Amino acid sequence: MVSASDAADDGLAAMHPYYRAIVEAYAAAGRPYFHQGSAPQAREMMRASLAAAPPPVGLPELASVTDETVAGPHGPITIRRYRPRGEVAGVCVYLHAGGWVIGDIDMSDATCRRLAAGAGCELVSVEYRLAPEHPYPAPLDDAYAVLEWAAAQSPGPVVLVGESAGGNLAAACAIRARDTGGPAIAGQFLAYPVTDHDLETGSYRQVGGRNWLLSTADMKWFWDHYCPDGVDRGDPRISPLRVADAAGLPPSLIYVAELDPLRDEGLAYAARLAKAGVPVKTRREAGMLHGYLGAAGAVPVVAEAVAEAGAWIKDRIAEAGR
Repeated sequence: MVSASDAADDGLAAMHPYYRAIVEAYAAAGRPYFHQGSAPQAREMMRASLAAAPPPVGLPELASVTDETVAGPHGPITIRRYRPRGEVAGVCVYLHAGGWVIGDIDMSDATCRRLAAGAGCELVSVEYRLAPEHPYPAPLDDAYAVLEWAAAQSPGPVVLVGESAGGNLAAACAIRARDTGGPAIAGQFLAYPVTDHDLETGSYRQVGGRNWLLSTADMKWFWDHYCPDGVDRGDPRISPLRVADAAGLPPSLIYVAELDPLRDEGLAYAARLAKAGVPVKTRREAGMLHGYLGAAGAVPVVAEAVAEAGAWIKDRIAEAGR
């Protein structure tokens, strides 16, 4: 559970007031964290939290939002297609957060609406299979199948977008596409991505024990579900930071949160790409916790970050389409 000491920690002084209020409320309620229950319990807890939250505000009007299915190697994959108003150029494939264990296309609906409108492109959100029922490589296979489908459907360039574990899948899809002659990727936007299985980085040591929406224990639990015994976590399709050669990967936009256990591996991946000659832009958000893009309706600096990401995607699609 979130302890009173977590809520009273001096580190809260550096936290944005929006998240400080959430952490303190969770501490007062004794809210358990993901690793303290089963996967179904963790999913239900996430759904309950979303249901209790105020409805999102300031969402853009879109031309259409439809749910469909795409054929995949493990069976049908549900997708949600967002089409903005006006002329549409290119397509984004979006992969949601949740440690490969929780989350769905409903959880990220508001963020997807904002990104589709800001980028002026169709956005395809993927309901990939979840571990532990479907461990690696099933979530990645689903993500890649939708990437191939989207590239075949779209007359314009393709951009990959992912948050957290979805960022891991997006980065892995980019590596797989490069290495197998798959779809050309115009860019990848990775928000606080999982890029390595090392749980001993500086940011893990700094904030991983504090249960500020994501803890080291949670990440270990997620990893154990996604990559059970016998799976090589050093494979770059699982830990993209360990890719032997990053040259030729797509131009990248990488966001990290200052108070997030995953901060350092996101920055390390940005540095790895840049060293290989890949154009990279990073944004390091002070006072923010893991998953902060979902706060765009309440926190102006997050709304600014989402708008910046939409503009970057739009530019990447325009440049690749020339």
